[in-house]
Amino acid sequence: MPVLVVSRYLGDRARELLAQAGASYADATGNLRLVVTSPAIFLEGIGAAKDPTPTPRPLHSLRGAAAGRVVRTLVELAPPFGVRALAEAAATPLATVSRVVSFLEAEALLTRGDKKQVVAVDWAALLSRWAKDYDVTRSNELRPFLEPRGLPALWPKLGRLPRYAVTGSIAGPGIAPTRLAMIYVDDLDEAARTLSLVPAEAGANVWLLRPFDDVVFKRARRKQLVTGDTTTDVVTVSPAQAVVDLISSPGRGPQEAAALVEKMKETVDDWRTRS
Repeated sequence: MPVLVVSRYLGDRARELLAQAGASYADATGNLRLVVTSPAIFLEGIGAAKDPTPTPRPLHSLRGAAAGRVVRTLVELAPPFGVRALAEAAATPLATVSRVVSFLEAEALLTRGDKKQVVAVDWAALLSRWAKDYDVTRSNELRPFLEPRGLPALWPKLGRLPRYAVTGSIAGPGIAPTRLAMIYVDDLDEAARTLSLVPAEAGANVWLLRPFDDVVFKRARRKQLVTGDTTTDVVTVSPAQAVVDLISSPGRGPQEAAALVEKMKETVDDWRTRS
C-alpha cells in the first residue's frame, strides 16, 4: 500500500530516508515527492531548505550567560510577571527566556498561572540548581594575585577602579573572616596594575575575575568595611550572585552561602524588586 507522509516541514535527511523507503511525502513549504505505480505518477517539488518556523530545542542545563541572566532576574524580580516582561528585564531574547522558563517549570522551580505568567519562584532552590551548572572558578576567567600588605590595604584602593564588584565572603553574611578577596573587574591586567597586585600561583589572597556576563554588576550594593580606625565603602555583588559564587568557593564558602540564603529569607523585601 502506498505511504504518504505529510508534515509541516521535512528536513533533507527525512526526505532522503522517505525516498529510500519508497514513501511519498509533502510538507507545507512545498517539498513534495509523490510516487504511484498504478496509474503511473511521479511528482516532485522543491520547497524550503530550512525549517521556516523551527521549534526551539529544550534546555538541559543552566550553563551560559543567557541562562545566568534569566536566573538572576527570576530570583530578584518579584512575581507575577509575563515572559515578555522577564525578557525585557533580563535583556535576553524572548525565545531564549521561554526555553529557560519551560525548563525551570519542568524542574518545579517556578509556577505559571492560567495566563502563562510566572506567579511563583522557589528562588532558594533555583540558586541551588543554577550552582550545579555554574562555578565561580570555571564560569569566569580567574587570575590569582597577592596583596603584600594584606586585605585591609586593598579595600581603599578599590575606588580607583572604573567598575568592580566584590563577591565571596565580603558579600556574604559575615560568619567567617575574609581571607580571600574575590573581585569582578572588566580588565584583569589593568585592575592588577591599578591595585598594585603581585601575580601569585600560590599563597594568593586576591582573585580577580573577568565575569561570564555583565549581570554580575547588576543590582550591586554598597557595604561598609571597618578595619581598625578606618571605614571603607566597597561595592558588592547582589545577594543572589553572592550565594551562587559562595557555593563553589573554597573553604567555608558553601556554609556561608547557606547562611546568606537564610538571611535573605528574612529580608526578601530588601533585595527583591517589584515588576
